[in-house]
Amino acid sequence: MKWLNRLAALLFGLVTVGLIRDFLDKHTVIVFDNQEEDDKDEEVDDILNLKPDNYDNAMDLRGTPTHVCACGCNIFNLKVIFNENEIATYFLDMECANCGSLATAPTPVDYIEGLDN
Repeated sequence: MKWLNRLAALLFGLVTVGLIRDFLDKHTVIVFDNQEEDDKDEEVDDILNLKPDNYDNAMDLRGTPTHVCACGCNIFNLKVIFNENEIATYFLDMECANCGSLATAPTPVDYIEGLDN
């Protein structure tokens, strides 16, 4: 009797796995995260507040020019000099607006053809 119960449980498990595999082959399962909706409700900060609250996670990434910080942010605070309403000169040291890490700003000389800069 014990072996009959085990055999029945094994067959039930195999049939269930087969049904789940068949279902997933025929259908696409989408998972939504409710956290994203909560993020949209947050108020947009003023541009003057684009700086980190603390610098505990800041790193010194200077040396290799970059477009994106290690934290994933692509907004940087950068010092520039204007001449006739255009940027005439900019300093190569820049600070990530999200984590405060220091990085090196890219220049036209750093552009490499064929790479996603």
